[in-house]
Amino acid sequence: MFKHINKLNIFYISCAIIVLFLSGCRDNNSTVVFTEETVLTEYEEDTKTETYDVSETEETVTGTEKVVVYVCGAVVSPGVYELESTDIKEKALKMAGGFTEGAAINYVNLAEPVEAGEKIYFPYESELEAGVFLEDVNILEEESDKININTATKDELMTLSGIGESKAEDIITYREEHGGFKNIEEIMNINGIKEGVYNKIKDSIVVN
Repeated sequence: MFKHINKLNIFYISCAIIVLFLSGCRDNNSTVVFTEETVLTEYEEDTKTETYDVSETEETVTGTEKVVVYVCGAVVSPGVYELESTDIKEKALKMAGGFTEGAAINYVNLAEPVEAGEKIYFPYESELEAGVFLEDVNILEEESDKININTATKDELMTLSGIGESKAEDIITYREEHGGFKNIEEIMNINGIKEGVYNKIKDSIVVN
């Protein structure tokens, strides 16, 4: 690189000397003198290039995936919240307003990372004492699909296998007269509902 610059310097100086001697290079009775310093300065200005700080101009993309979770149970504001995929359950708890009164504050591991579509259930102390683990999503969903024979309407009862309009009406009459069913087996006390029908519907009914 330096050899290249030196050759150019010599070239510029040689041209300047030739022009000086051939034309006199006078302006307002003053002689313009080309020296190595002035020629080199002009060359450096012409060939000057801008330098950029890579740290300032280089943009680093660090996109983080968003995930949505459902926070419920013993929290102030249950609901669906959007977090970063790298967030932990403590962040989800804070977004839901923190624990409400009676929460089992040490049950859920707040250091665990959240997962997309996760249901984060913070139980109450009373639930744990009673042995109820409502954070089990599979159990909750399974029970929500069943027919509660203590509250179901006639039309809902008629969706059960082997239960027609008359039997549905008998079920409603029975629960009104006896203060509701104590267990699902009690439905066999209804006229026309014996073990055969019961076996068909036992996995589809609940009493609580």
